[in-house]
Amino acid sequence: MTLQTNWNLTKYFFTGLNDPKLLSNIDSILPLADAFSKKYQGIIKTFSTPEQILEYYADYEKMSHEMGTGGTYLSYLQSLDTQNNAVIKKLGELECIFVEASSKLLFISQEWKELGYDKIMAFADNPLLQDYKNALVSSAANLKYILSEREEFVLNEKSRALGVVEWLREELANSYEFQIELDGEKKTMTEEEIRSLRTSPNRETRRKSYESLRQMYNTKQAQITLGNIYAGIVKDWTSDVKLRGYQTIMEPRNTSEELENEVVDMLMQEVQTAYPLFARFIEAKRKLMKLDEFHIYDVSAPLGQIEKEFSFEDGTRLHLETMKDFDQEFYDYSIDMLESSRIDAFPKYGKRSGAFASYGPGEPSFVLLNHTGKLRDVSTLSHELGHATHGHLSQGQKPAVYSSPLSLAETASIFSEMLLSEKIRKELTTEEYKEFLNEKLSDTFATIFRQIQYIAFEKRVHEAIFTGEELTYHDFNRMWREEQIRMTGESVTYDVTAENESSWSMIPHIFASPFYCYAYAFGNILVFALYNRYQKEGRSFVENYKDILRSGGSKRPKDLLSEHGFDITSPKFYRDAIEEVEKMVVEFEGLVEGK
Repeated sequence: MTLQTNWNLTKYFFTGLNDPKLLSNIDSILPLADAFSKKYQGIIKTFSTPEQILEYYADYEKMSHEMGTGGTYLSYLQSLDTQNNAVIKKLGELECIFVEASSKLLFISQEWKELGYDKIMAFADNPLLQDYKNALVSSAANLKYILSEREEFVLNEKSRALGVVEWLREELANSYEFQIELDGEKKTMTEEEIRSLRTSPNRETRRKSYESLRQMYNTKQAQITLGNIYAGIVKDWTSDVKLRGYQTIMEPRNTSEELENEVVDMLMQEVQTAYPLFARFIEAKRKLMKLDEFHIYDVSAPLGQIEKEFSFEDGTRLHLETMKDFDQEFYDYSIDMLESSRIDAFPKYGKRSGAFASYGPGEPSFVLLNHTGKLRDVSTLSHELGHATHGHLSQGQKPAVYSSPLSLAETASIFSEMLLSEKIRKELTTEEYKEFLNEKLSDTFATIFRQIQYIAFEKRVHEAIFTGEELTYHDFNRMWREEQIRMTGESVTYDVTAENESSWSMIPHIFASPFYCYAYAFGNILVFALYNRYQKEGRSFVENYKDILRSGGSKRPKDLLSEHGFDITSPKFYRDAIEEVEKMVVEFEGLVEGK
């Protein structure tokens, strides 16, 4: 196998910004919207046969696919270099075109609204439309939130301004260069590289990495800018909640996730009730590390002074061995990803931080990584390739129901991580296993407990602004610290005062996708349930698991999971998962006593 570690966008898309095919694709967007409008305006509200619905979906899906190729390509270019002004300008031009196209298509939601809930639900029950059932059910459920065509036009037009605000945050954050002195040498690093030092076995290096992040994000200019950007995003969200008549501040996200408000509230309540588990983990870790005082920069620390390095080749080997043991299709698709120039592996200046997988109906999956040689980077590789494989398995669904809601979209990614963890565990010595359990618990608390802490912070901010309270970065700093302490108790000593707690401004999700983060917590809890079933049933479980992934967005989460024996409306579903976390904490506490 020949590893390809850079995207080859020319192979899959266009040769560059001046490629005539790209320019033609962009030029076709408005004519496509005009043609669709000419055929369907005034017609949707009169639909009376399932054949009309089928033809509508076929035409809509074809139009959407043809419209989206150029935008996908440009977004990938921007991910590779967020400082590329030519790409930024072209994306801005494309956004203007899409806003105009969206305005031309506003009649669609209005006419579905005129068609009415009862008729749409009757279509959803028609056997000829079973492939589109969930799309129709979702359309019917959302009718009550659709405003008049004029109001929707105004909201669509002003959405351009919000896009500029989010781009400003991303461009600003990715322009930062972080300074740190290591071994007497001053170095300049990307944010991804400086963050990776938080897991250094050297405590002073960890402290310096936090200090370097603070030096950039705690400047008055950064706090004023990011504080106002965040306040603006929250105001836009809360105004939408008021205008559309949602019952709660989180309901827009819950609706898009196809989760009932009560289910999300239950998730938050059960995790917050279990917060003391985190303090128990930290106390055990403090004793194992023989520290008098446990600081925030110790949370992600390894237990020992030996830090394993994992090359990208090491990581791919471990991932592939894991997938081969689990399922041939997972293994084969991972090979395809690794050989086909659809993974961009290493950090560089200007490249988007973090990692993501991108996929769509009829499109190949792409993965972006920032591999720095840590064990967590191996987990990230498995995580994102899990996403990519989920996208591959969902290709059998119609485009209208291809995408899973975020509450299910994390399933394959986290499950792949858990499979990898078991593979790694079997190869470890006793001392290495201590470190393994430390990292596994750190990741579990990060992806369940800390994500709920983020949501609790967001909820407080959004609810305050919804009621008319004016907040600044000073308020965000204080509220963030209060939610931190709610989770950690007195187990952690913080490196700055509450007035200077800028960590909220380093979390991209709260800017780009309000309340998105609970999908990680839900996904992890679901994976505990799935993995427990896999351990009991072995290979007979694999096809059931793949059936969940193949379903894409064709069924609501509650219904899909209920078919496979999981009741997400019951507190027991969440408590059983949290009990698994507690078992790991108890095992970790036993290490303190040498058990």
